Amino acid sequence: MGVVVSIHRVQVKHGPAEKLAEARYITDFGLENDWRSRKGRGRQITLIEEEALEFVARTLKMDAIPEGASRRQIVVRGIRLNDTVGKKLRVGPLLIQVDELCDPCKNMEKTIGKGAWWAMESRGGIVGKVLEGGVLKAGDCVQIEDEPAQHRSAQVKQPVKSRKG
Repeated sequence: MGVVVSIHRVQVKHGPAEKLAEARYITDFGLENDWRSRKGRGRQITLIEEEALEFVARTLKMDAIPEGASRRQIVVRGIRLNDTVGKKLRVGPLLIQVDELCDPCKNMEKTIGKGAWWAMESRGGIVGKVLEGGVLKAGDCVQIEDEPAQHRSAQVKQPVKSRKG
């Protein structure tokens, strides 16, 4: 099980990321007042591992990655996000469908520093869709959501053969 370390919002395209104590996520929309959030689209929510950012900092010989520089909304610790692709993830009160990896873009060279794009390869976090919204806070738990029992093991029922005799 992981934990939410920090939450960041960017209100305008190419604007600065602001750290939030809590954030409201809206079902099938995303983070309230974040320029990337839109109804009905994918990529409504982005997460990255704090451990990945620590790796990038070590690789680039930096003390730390500046907060919000990854351009991901949520920084988590203690869960391997790459393993959650295709699954549902409970992030505090939120339920998200993890759609795909969030590959780093060349902007990382500007927001973090030279070499960041390469260092973040396979460590850029994940993107998904908000299935259930709510107010998220630093310190909230992060875990893979179990599928309902009736969907865990679909059993195929064989027709009963009648006996003649």
